[in-house]
Parts: sequence; structure tokens; C-alpha cells
Amino acid sequence: MRSCLRPLWIVLVAGLVALSAGAQKKPAPLERKLAKDLGELAADWFRARPPTRFVEWDAKVRAELEARARKLGSIPEGSEALVVELLWAAAKKASAKPKLEKGKLVLDTPYGEAWAWVASATKQPPLLIGLHGGGEGAGSADEARGNWERKGAFGIFPQGIQLVHDTWNTVHGERFVLSLIEIAKLAFDVDPQRVVVAGMSMGGTGSWFFAGRHTDLFSGAAPFSGVLMAAPKSQLETKEEVRAIQHGLVPNVRNLAMAYTIGLADKNTMPGTYLFVADRLAELAKADPGGYAKIHFESIPGLAHAFPPGEPAKALDYLLAETRDSFPTRVVWEYVSAPSPEPGPADLVTRLARPYSYWLGCKDPLDRQTITATRKANAIELEARGTAHGTSGITLYLNAAMIDTAQEVVVSSAGKELYRGKPAPDAWTVLETLDARLDRVLVFDRRIEL
Repeated sequence: MRSCLRPLWIVLVAGLVALSAGAQKKPAPLERKLAKDLGELAADWFRARPPTRFVEWDAKVRAELEARARKLGSIPEGSEALVVELLWAAAKKASAKPKLEKGKLVLDTPYGEAWAWVASATKQPPLLIGLHGGGEGAGSADEARGNWERKGAFGIFPQGIQLVHDTWNTVHGERFVLSLIEIAKLAFDVDPQRVVVAGMSMGGTGSWFFAGRHTDLFSGAAPFSGVLMAAPKSQLETKEEVRAIQHGLVPNVRNLAMAYTIGLADKNTMPGTYLFVADRLAELAKADPGGYAKIHFESIPGLAHAFPPGEPAKALDYLLAETRDSFPTRVVWEYVSAPSPEPGPADLVTRLARPYSYWLGCKDPLDRQTITATRKANAIELEARGTAHGTSGITLYLNAAMIDTAQEVVVSSAGKELYRGKPAPDAWTVLETLDARLDRVLVFDRRIEL
């Protein structure tokens, strides 16, 4: 029994210390049996959890663990912080020690060993992911480290697993970067509220991809001199030549800070797609007061494929001073099931599914569907376009930082009330949402399933 209780007391003390700094009331204590069951579940969950995003869960094992979590049922109101700390302690204990070799973080992948330069910093530093440029047969993490290393930030500068065009947008590039972010949060204690993705050229292309597809992971993005996947092609000199842009990216950056430029004389990454997107962002901002307000983009006449004077230092000064809006009052989520480029015949992994964004989830999302959710106190208004069954299948994840838990939550869409009630906190919601991003802040303890 003592071996089960000891982690509980560690959790209780950690939770009380953390909450006393900013909370108005003490957290609710956990009943002894619940704490024991949660601790055992967490230990089993994180021992079974795949070590990187290259490895898939054993579906049977996950289903059994999920059933155990659901069976635990509700947790005391106000106990979320203690539950998170208990789960997080189990995650850290179960995680393998990162493999560091002469300044490189090395990962095992289906493609062989992959690596990234790392630059350490002080306790709970911001995380800066710097993506290198290049293309077919070219690209070096040394270039990214030279451009993006910043004193006071924990820097990760990965070497592309396969040096192909748009390597960071590929199925292996996406899984590599996501794995590195999770390792940084779990093993190096970076601040999940201050994570910036940055790059130049192909690294800029990749940075825009991550900013749009995984928006809720980041506080900022600096996608300098890249392109977006587009029709008839990505390398276009003028915005008038662009017929369509990769969906599932641009509308999603409503709450994100961004800072980047493109040279109008750039022949390596032609400015057409960035100029097209700038117009689209301006249209979105005009229709959505308060949205897309932290995006700083500039096109530079006469500039070729290079940083303009003062960059990227100016962009980093801005972005590293920003903090993620973890629970924005409005979320816009356009879904993409298979972003370009699609897996090739030599690929050993498939494209990751991502059926959530911030506090929204969708059971069976369709390609190109868009969900807009607006929260005002305990009232939530939904707009769903392109979904299979309107608002049916949408999940709203909530916590005490977002709503008054003593009052009813009312969910409406197009003038119709969809839900009215007080969702109760439960163990499975905390575990599921912590596991989704390995993020101790972007966690929820209750849900409304429509």
C-alpha cells in the first residue's frame, strides 16, 4: 500500500504548491482509493504508450486501458490539477531517457536513426523548433541552428529524415517534429505555453504547415520565405496565378502569433502563394473582429531569397514574448485529412489523424469540414459546415478556466439549443486530453458530446 500512496502525497503537495500561487481556492482532495486507481492506471497507460509518433498504439491494449479510465467515472470538482500532476508524474517515470550524443538528440524511427541538434536553456524555457531549408538531396540542420538558435530558449534543430522537396510536410517530417516536441515537454520541461516553430525556405514551408495543422501546440510561428501547397503548383510568382491553396491550414491560425516575410524578387520560393494567403487572412480578419490580429507579414520589393535586414531577430523578439492562448473564446477549425504531399510508395508510415483542435473534437471529421465555436461565459455557439451530420459528433472539451462550473452550460447552433446542463469532471477526459498532446496546460476535465 505504501508504494501506491507515496506518489499520491507527492502529487498532493505539488498540486497545492502550484495552485496556491494563482488560484482562489484549494483543490479538492482525491479520495484514497481513487488516487490509487488513477496512479495504477497512469502507470499502465504510459508504459504502454508508444515512445514516439512513429509508433502506433496497440489498439487492443489502448481500448482496455480506456475502458478502465471510463470505469473510474467522475472526479471531485476542483481536483483537475492534482489528477494532471499524478498522470504527469507517471508519464515522466515511464518515459525512456532521451538519447543524447555530442549535442544531438537521436531517435529510432522506421527510417533508421533520426537526429536533431539541441541547445539547452534554463528551467521551463520556451521551446524553439528551427526547421532547415533545402530540397531534393539538400538541407542541413546546421543552417537552421545558425538562423534560429536563441539564448534563453531550448532549441531543437532537426535534420530531415529524407531530403526531399517539402520534407517537413511529409508523413515522416510531421511525425518527426511532433515526436521532438513531445520529448522536449516530457524530458526537458519546456514551457508548453511558449512553443515557436520557425524556418526559412523549405523550413518556412514546413513552419506554415505546422502552424496551420497543429495550431494549438504553438504560441508562435515564423515561416520565412516559403510556399504553401497550391494549385496549379506552389511555385508561382503572382497571387493571380493561384487557383487554390492547401485547405485545412489558413483559417486555423486565428489565435496564433506569426511573423514572417517574403521577397518579391524571390526565385527559390516564389511569393505568389504567400501573397494569396495574405489576402485570405485579411478577408478572414475583416469578417472576424479580434481574429487573426497577431499575424505580422511583409512582402519586400527587390528582396531575393534572403532575410531582410534585422530578421529573423525582430520576429523572434516578438514571438518569444508571446504566450499561447490555450483556451481561446473562438476557435476556427478547418479539417484536412490528407494534406499534401501524400505518402509515397517508399514511405513506412501513414498520415496522422488529428481529430481535435484546442477545445474542439470531432468523432468522424470529414475533409474540408469547418467548425467555428464561440464561447461567451457559459454560452457556446457552434457553426458547422461540411460535416456529415451537422453538429452531431462534435465534442466540446471544457474546464474551470473556461466556464463557471457552478452554472449550466448552454450550447446552441443556428438559434437551436443543443445542450443545457452541468457537465461533470471525469478521469478519462483528463487522461485523454493530456495524452493527446503531452501538454500539462491544454488539458480538460469534462466534455459535452453532441
